[in-house]
Amino acid sequence: MTMDKISENSFLQIFPYFKKGNPEIVGEILACARYENLPDNTMMQLEGEPCDSLGLMLSGVKRIYKSSGNGREITLYDVGPGETCILNASCILSNSICQVNAISVGKVSLLSISARDFRNLIARYEEVRTFIFTAISSNYASIIELLQEVAFGKMDERLYDYLLEKSEGGRLETTHQRIADDLGTAREVVSRLLKEFERRNQVRLSRNLIELTRP
Repeated sequence: MTMDKISENSFLQIFPYFKKGNPEIVGEILACARYENLPDNTMMQLEGEPCDSLGLMLSGVKRIYKSSGNGREITLYDVGPGETCILNASCILSNSICQVNAISVGKVSLLSISARDFRNLIARYEEVRTFIFTAISSNYASIIELLQEVAFGKMDERLYDYLLEKSEGGRLETTHQRIADDLGTAREVVSRLLKEFERRNQVRLSRNLIELTRP
């Protein structure tokens, strides 16, 4: 992979699904796609804007989130290498405006396919349709699970489950604000609960670092 293009072999390593399909598909995708590199914390889509392209993620993470009028945010899901944003795809297929925001987390590289070319690919190739609809099915299930957690889950339990899931070796480097955004709550709530966890000797807190004492 270079800074301005990607080979068919490299593409298939990231998107192995297309190995079993029509070999012409990858060539057409790469011919119509634009290779992009984006720095950390770059807005990739704004709620209320039209969806004029579809991104196929090559590296990095795209965070999909909703924000409220008072500045609170909730992460719906992350899009990583070998994936695409299903709400982005749905927006293009329904010719509607975007209902979410998207921002890069770390450096991101992707293939950007215009809405016109994407509609053409999905109309011509069953493999492209199956790839998109499988992603839609999988991610909508995750969104429903998130809504259930927000509506019915206890925040202290959700927070501790989050720490267990996101930590590596009992350590998680992040901010209280990012955790709050991911869980759809206020930073003050996260900070208060983490202090309570620390009081119970469940975690040790330091600047941008949380260490689980009972992983």
